[in-house]
This record gives sequence, C-alpha cells and structure tokens, in this order.
Amino acid sequence: MDAQGAHVARPFVEKAGATFPTVVDRENLLGQIYRFKAIPNGYLIDQRGIVEYRRLGGFDIRKPDTRQVVADWIEGSADPSLESPRVDEIGGEHHQANTLFRRGLREYQAGNVEAAMTLWREGMALEPDNYIIRKQIWAVENPDKFYDGDVDFGWQRQQMEQGR
Repeated sequence: MDAQGAHVARPFVEKAGATFPTVVDRENLLGQIYRFKAIPNGYLIDQRGIVEYRRLGGFDIRKPDTRQVVADWIEGSADPSLESPRVDEIGGEHHQANTLFRRGLREYQAGNVEAAMTLWREGMALEPDNYIIRKQIWAVENPDKFYDGDVDFGWQRQQMEQGR
C-alpha cells in the first residue's frame, strides 16, 4: 500500500527477490474490504476467494515460521487447527477515514499536496490508529525515512511516541 505508486515499492520487491506478481493498492481498498489499519499483513485466499489464513501486522516471509505456514498452505498440508488472528471490530469512522484518504489521493495525484495532506489529516483525526493513513503522510513529508534504503522504523517509533 503506497499512495505514491508502484515505482516507490518496486525497489523493495526487487531487493526481496520476489518471483511472483506484486500489486500496489494506492487507494487502500484492501484495507477497507479486509478491515485492517496497518501493514504488512498476509492473507492466504483460496481459488474460491475464501480467506483461509490471515496474519495482521508483522507478516514477514523472511521469518521461518511464516515461510512454513505459506509453504504448507501451498502444498495443501496446512494444519487445519491453525487459527488466524481475529479482526478488530471496526466502526463507521474506518469507512469515513478511508473515504477522506481516497479524496486526498485524488488531490495528491492532481499535484495538490497541501489539500491531500489536509484530507489525510482529517482521516487520521477520525481514526487515530489508522497507521496506513499516518504512514502515507509521513512518507510524503519524509521520503528519506521510507525510500532511501531501508525503512526507518526507529524514526517511526519516535513519531508515535511524540504523538505525531
């Protein structure tokens, strides 16, 4: 998920050596549909469109346990007792915040960065724990913390501690 588009995500995909198609959800439609407010997440969806597994937050294919879950699922030998975390109850503010995010995205794409930031901040005020919106603001305002090499998670923690 990146409002700035696939070109900013591509270096991370290439660095990871991904051998499968990847997509960038600029509009956070998946966050709306699958009801999440932070990334990275992992969803294993069968051919019928049924979510068989989800990992909200911290999904990292480089971790052996995550890699094993995915490998077992692909092979059809996943543990049937494997439970996915519950999705938090999300209220009406989630939809409103995402609507403001998408309106801001249109402004951003039109080159109206200030208007986009205003709408995104309104969305963040409605749903303060929506880290997708929060991180888009940070990424636009501080690209060096996101796109110059590794993502600076320490800086992000500092922003959170300071209530930004």
